[in-house]
Amino acid sequence: MITEDEKKNDTFFAPPGRADRRKLKNQINSISYSPVMSTLLKSTGGVLVIINENRQLVAMNNSFLESLGIKDPEAVIGLRLGESLNCIHAFKEPDGCGTTPHCSSCGAAIAMMSAIKDEKPDEQICTLTSNKNGLTEDICLLIRAEPLIVDNNKWILIYAQDITRQQFWINLERIFFHDINNTLGALQGYTNLLLMEIPDDEIVKKINYITERLTKEISLQKSLSYHKDTSFTIQKKQIKLKDIKDEINLIIREHESAIGKKFSAEWNCLDFRFRTDPILVTRVLGNMIINALEATDEGCIVTLKTEIAPSHIEWKVWNKQHIPQKMHTRIFQKHYTTKSSPGRGLGTYSMKLFGESYLKGGVGFHSSEKKGTTFFFRLPL
Repeated sequence: MITEDEKKNDTFFAPPGRADRRKLKNQINSISYSPVMSTLLKSTGGVLVIINENRQLVAMNNSFLESLGIKDPEAVIGLRLGESLNCIHAFKEPDGCGTTPHCSSCGAAIAMMSAIKDEKPDEQICTLTSNKNGLTEDICLLIRAEPLIVDNNKWILIYAQDITRQQFWINLERIFFHDINNTLGALQGYTNLLLMEIPDDEIVKKINYITERLTKEISLQKSLSYHKDTSFTIQKKQIKLKDIKDEINLIIREHESAIGKKFSAEWNCLDFRFRTDPILVTRVLGNMIINALEATDEGCIVTLKTEIAPSHIEWKVWNKQHIPQKMHTRIFQKHYTTKSSPGRGLGTYSMKLFGESYLKGGVGFHSSEKKGTTFFFRLPL
């Protein structure tokens, strides 16, 4: 935070001073009679406010007023943005919003000054604490400030989007992954020590394996959540095809989508050895099989076939249901789902992400009314 000694010209950040009443009234009238500004205010769907070079509100659209529960625009005309939002820091200095020690790190103030001083659009995240009628609330806004000159008057357009809920879930997710990784790290350390003490104990081996598996699954989930997270690393090792079979059996054995349905698998040569990340392969195949089971009617069958070639190994998962043509281009799109319940749409997306982006293989499908639907996963050897 900026100290009192660093205060210059009665401000800790943005210039002090406001337009006098006559000038402010003339500015308001100028906007009111401008077809360009009137159209802009009426046509913008989200929150839009217009400020002068003193950072005072001179016009705003209905979305802004509605978001604050204000019926009369006069209640906020001439105020600065933080003052209109009841920011707890906005009145800590005589000249208000933009001039306090906290304002130097405020995203809204930074974006405004960039537009005013540098005459360039700027977008920043603004986090503020609002105090209205004795109730405090943390708010997170995405602020975009754009300079605009109309009829020789310079205005700053402020577009604001409330991303409070979005940021809350992002932060909660990061805290979750941080804390659970710490816990798993400690657990892994203890199981490793235990394994060193009694290396031949089958139960200890199993606990160690499950701990490693859980750690990898959490890392996978983090990668899926962030998509471009670079902390995830593939851990390839020599395995048998039988290892993949055993993992798949564990996944689908008690899965609710398999109840009342048949699953038939042809694994070909179970002793076939290859080098890969078994957890990633299992995740891709597991999602393919579960998706097929979910789409299959009770009493019907889902099949898995394995084909081994010199350059690759390929799995094909079939069920008799077909996917309508209009959905083909969206099947692997993140969040897209044919199911009505929320929180879906990551199964097929994760197949593509893990199978292609991480394992460098090929994931796809073909579907028709006559032949049903087959998803395939081709893994290079």
